[in-house]
Amino acid sequence: KYGMFNDLGVYGVPRAVRERKRWDAVTAMRNMEAYTRSVGGYHFMYADTFLSREEFEEMFDLTAYEIVRKKYQAEGAFPHVYEKTKPEIDIVAVGKAYMDPLS
Repeated sequence: KYGMFNDLGVYGVPRAVRERKRWDAVTAMRNMEAYTRSVGGYHFMYADTFLSREEFEEMFDLTAYEIVRKKYQAEGAFPHVYEKTKPEIDIVAVGKAYMDPLS
């Protein structure tokens, strides 16, 4: 069985921002993540994710990971892989607070 992996990075300033229009980065990213899940894709682990814990576990089968964490007593000693990929701040709340750059 063969598969293809694409590592898509989105950089730059969105056109709406350049035109001083409202642009919701969080919703755009959440839409991309939803599409990725819908086609059986995966989020690369080196970047922040806006996935909820449930969505993350839907995307990744963590069965073996959880067994190994328990076996080697990593729980409490090291952060869970989800904790390592979600933003350190609540980016959804921050995004909503600064939603209107023109005000």
